[in-house]
Amino acid sequence: MVSGSRICMLALVFALCAPACASAQTPAADSSVGPALELSAAQKQTIYQSVSATQKNNPAPTGFRAAIGAQVPDAVELQPMPSTLATLIPETANYDVAMVEKQVMLVDPKSKRVVAVVVAQ
Repeated sequence: MVSGSRICMLALVFALCAPACASAQTPAADSSVGPALELSAAQKQTIYQSVSATQKNNPAPTGFRAAIGAQVPDAVELQPMPSTLATLIPETANYDVAMVEKQVMLVDPKSKRVVAVVVAQ
């Protein structure tokens, strides 16, 4: 049989550990990152052609790979979405863009996370 003081001690330990345990089990997803940006093949082709013609291709910083959800390092220079593209494809208007390793990345400027990666077709 467990004494009353032991029950209180166990309850106290649980109360102190529960928040830490809960946060340790929570996925590392960033709630500020929205879903991936859905683009048609024609939209992707338009974006790639426009950006690749106006921006230089940059090498990827060490350890960085262009992938949806990836945090873009400060070494990658982001540019606002060109106004022509923002007009043609309005859903891209609020994103920044960069070309790394011949891949065009659309990036959320607030979180600096990749929302789309477009490659040559």
